[in-house]
Amino acid sequence: MFPQSYDWRYRVISNLLSPRDNPGHYWLAGCGMALSGLFMLPFAGYLHRHLQTASPRVASVSYGAFIAGIVALVCTCLVVPQHTHGVFWVRRMHEFLARSSAAFLAVGMLCGCWCALKNRRKSVFAARLFWTWSFVTLLPLVGILFSECLLLLTRSKPSWALPIRNALRHSVFWHLGFWEWTGAAAVFLFLCALVFLTQPLAILEGKVRKGTAFVLMQKVARSSFAQNDYEHDRMTKR
Repeated sequence: MFPQSYDWRYRVISNLLSPRDNPGHYWLAGCGMALSGLFMLPFAGYLHRHLQTASPRVASVSYGAFIAGIVALVCTCLVVPQHTHGVFWVRRMHEFLARSSAAFLAVGMLCGCWCALKNRRKSVFAARLFWTWSFVTLLPLVGILFSECLLLLTRSKPSWALPIRNALRHSVFWHLGFWEWTGAAAVFLFLCALVFLTQPLAILEGKVRKGTAFVLMQKVARSSFAQNDYEHDRMTKR
């Protein structure tokens, strides 16, 4: 479908959505990515309910970040890359939305890792979930940050640009396309781990209700004992 040979290691995802680079089928790639984003919406709610057992506040942040990332992803598919005209007076609106989507999804995944860290000692599933989420989240982030740091270094230190480019010119780690597809695969694996490495919500919420009921029973028992001691002290004084 792509006019030329498409190598995911070197070409960015936006090439598939570009009317200039993919004039015949850019709409097909855009529809596919938009549907992928919409299909992620139920996972955001499912993730929110799971993370609430660890920290309701962080779970809400993760949920909001995932929703914002999904909305930005869908908008990225609707606002195709413009090479000549800006959108709403912004020349690179597509790139801005794409980076915003990646940033929001990364924040949501990091919040999930933090909640999994708090729950990792509760069960074997929780420990496996924490290590899986940490691997699929931190590895692409470290790679992207390292690539961006090298790019900034070549711009701030022109004398270092030629040696760095010569050393990494033939490496896939130098190309943004490799890290974009790696990040997309990381989000997919993150959601797969959410489904296959977590306990069913019925069991999880049942444990939370039992734990909450147990705490309330303890409080009631303590208040009852305190009341009995108070009555006993009054009777003794009389």
